[in-house]
Formats: sequence, C-alpha cells, structure tokens
Amino acid sequence: MALPSWLESILGRNGYQRTDANEPPNNHTNNNMPGAYQEEQTNTQPSTTVRESLKKISAYVNVIVAKPLIITLLLIFQLLSAVINILYFRDLNTSPPPEEMIDPIDKVNKFVRDLEDGMEPSITQNLNQLPPFFEGSYTQALYMATQRGKILFVYLTNPQNESASFIFNEIIMSQEFIRIFNKDIIIWGGDLKNPEAYQLANSLNVTKFPFLGVLCLTRGTKMTPEGPKKDPVKISMIAKLQGGKVNSLDDASTIIRNKFLRKIGKYEPELNLIRQELQDRYMTEVLRKQQEYNYMASMQQDMIKKNEKKKRALTKEYLKYKAPLYKNLTNPPPKEEAKEYARIVLKFPDSSRVTVYFPKHLKVRDVFTFVEILRQNLVDSTSNLTESEATNKFKNFEVEFKFTLTSPLPPRTDMASKKDEEIEQNDLIYPNGLLLVEDV
Repeated sequence: MALPSWLESILGRNGYQRTDANEPPNNHTNNNMPGAYQEEQTNTQPSTTVRESLKKISAYVNVIVAKPLIITLLLIFQLLSAVINILYFRDLNTSPPPEEMIDPIDKVNKFVRDLEDGMEPSITQNLNQLPPFFEGSYTQALYMATQRGKILFVYLTNPQNESASFIFNEIIMSQEFIRIFNKDIIIWGGDLKNPEAYQLANSLNVTKFPFLGVLCLTRGTKMTPEGPKKDPVKISMIAKLQGGKVNSLDDASTIIRNKFLRKIGKYEPELNLIRQELQDRYMTEVLRKQQEYNYMASMQQDMIKKNEKKKRALTKEYLKYKAPLYKNLTNPPPKEEAKEYARIVLKFPDSSRVTVYFPKHLKVRDVFTFVEILRQNLVDSTSNLTESEATNKFKNFEVEFKFTLTSPLPPRTDMASKKDEEIEQNDLIYPNGLLLVEDV
C-alpha cells in the first residue's frame, strides 16, 4: 500500500513509485499501461501547509518567549550598568556647575589662585603680594565706579593667547602698583573663561593679553553762546596696557608712573568734582526718600487714628442700641422663674461688685457687652435705630473689649474663649458665678 505523498515528503522519500495493476488509471495521463511505472505526482499543498504551520509556531515562540526574554535581559543589564556607574564612577560623572551659577567671590578667588600658580618662582620670592582684587562681579565693580566715582582697574588674562606676561607679573605684583589702590581706586580681574571677562574683552576690543585698563567717569567741556558747558558724565578708558605692546626695556616702575599714575593725576581733579556731585545727589535722594517715608508714616498714623475714632463712635452707637436689652438685669427675677436666670457677680478693679441676673439662653458674649456698657456709663442710653437699620449697620461688627472676665475658681479660666457658649452650658456662671473684671 502506497504512503500518502505529503507523508513521503516529510520522510524524505523522492522519485517514482510503482503503480498497482488493480488501481485505477491516473487521470493526468493516458499513456501508462497496467503494471508500468508512472511519474510521481507532485503535490505541494500538504508540504506548504506544514511549512506555514512551522513559521506560525516560530513566530509565536519569538513573540511569546524570545522577545520578552531579550527585553528583560536588556533591562537587567541597564539596571546593573546604572548601579555600577553610581557606585564606582559617581565622582567622574559629577559635572561642575555652570559658570553663571558660581558665586562671583569664588570666581575672583579662583582667578587669584590661577595668577599665583602662573607666577615664576623668581618673582614670587621677591614680590609676595597681589593687588586687592574686588570681591564681586564686574557689574558690581562697574556700579561702584559709576555711582561712587571710583577709578576702576580691570585686569584680563587669556592663558591660551598671552604674550609679555613676565613684565605684567612684575607690574601687578609691584609694591608701587599695589599702593595705588585705596578707597577711591579698585581693581577687578578675570580670565576669558569668566563670561563677564569675555564680554568685557569684546566690548573693549581687546586682542592681546594680558590686558590692564583703567576706567573712570569723565566729562568734557564745550563752549556755548551762554558760556562753557560741561558734557554729561560717562565712563571712559583713560589708560590701557596689553600684551605685545610692552617695551621689555622699561621696568615696572617706569610703566606704572607713565601709564597709570600720570593719567590718574590728570583726571583726578575733575573726578573729585564728580564724586562730590554724586554724593550730593545721593544725599538729596536719601533726604527725599526719608521725607516720603515720614509723609507716608504720618498718613498712616492719621489713617489709624481716623479708623480708631470711627470705630469708637460705632462701638458707642452699638452699645447704646444694646443697652435697653440689659436695663433690668440688676433686678432679681421672681422666685418661680429663678431657674431661668443665672446669678452672676461682677467684681471690678476698684473692688466694687454688681450682681446681675442673665437669662440662661443668652450667650457669654452678652456678659462682656453688658460690662462694656457699665464701663462707659451707657446703661440708661437709648438708640433711634430700627432693627433693620441696626442689622445693616452692625453687620459683621464686633466690639473690641479691652478687659478680661476671669473666673477665680481653680484653675482660673478666661471667659474670652467661651463667648459663643450659652450661659446655661457654662457651670462657672450657671446657676451662680463670680467673674473678675480686669483691664488689659
């Protein structure tokens, strides 16, 4: 019996098969005789079905098993990499803060340290001091120069593009140069890694480094039909020295005298006048602000007094409106109604006593109001306000009591915290109680 063609394809049997004489003839050909060999029928449909099934199974295995396994391994490796990076390479991955986030004083200190590190030993042995560099940003130093009339030296360096630095080191470490600086002359320094120094170098068109410049307030004078007239004050560079333009034959003292001291002496008289004008302007501004402050304080005091006066008048009107409600509280109630009242003795600072009978449904706040009426002698007062007018006028109004009501029973209890309680709910005053009236 012949095997099915698709099974033979799986088992690897190829070629031809013998046809039995009793089997019906093949419909595909009419030339085969009974008992003869016939060409094998090519049936690819079952084999193709198996291959497609295997592909589907492979795809399912890939989606369900392989891909999740690969993703899981990748996540594990990334996690291990992050842990190792944190444990062993934390310091290497710590990036320095941005330049603009560094404190200006730290920048100055770093600049000074770099200067000292770059000095030659022969110089540092003889000259062991640097100028008193301004501890702050260039913006702050410029403010001092423009608003206080100070002379501002700026020292800019660029380690990648410097020439004639030897003579510069002798200049800035010279005692003659250091003695220049006082309360009216300051120096600021920075290298081009500092954004402020970089911007300053661009604004001053500095191309050679190191650079040493002097800035101060200046103004010119021009003739007009009305006479000489001075120009507005402006910040100007009056002297500068930069790398590549230093005569190596000149010593540091000569350069300091010719380049800086002579220029400072030339502009100093006019600068003294500018300083005086700035000081006068500053004092005028301080005086003006002081006057404004005093005026505002006076206005505030007047407003406070006006509000207090208005509040006192409103309080008095409120007490007059309430006075009739408490007019007969000093009379004892009938015996059959005694349980409906609380008998309260009020002791005043002058040792006088007043016995009052309050209906038990009233609140402790009514006791405070009655005491205030007694203090202002308004017991017999009346008011012309109707109930609706009083409701609108005294809406959200509360009397500010400048006394305390205290129960002497231990522990002493301040009744201020119990203003919203009904009298019958407070056993310190119902059915009987004693309250001490004390001024605040």
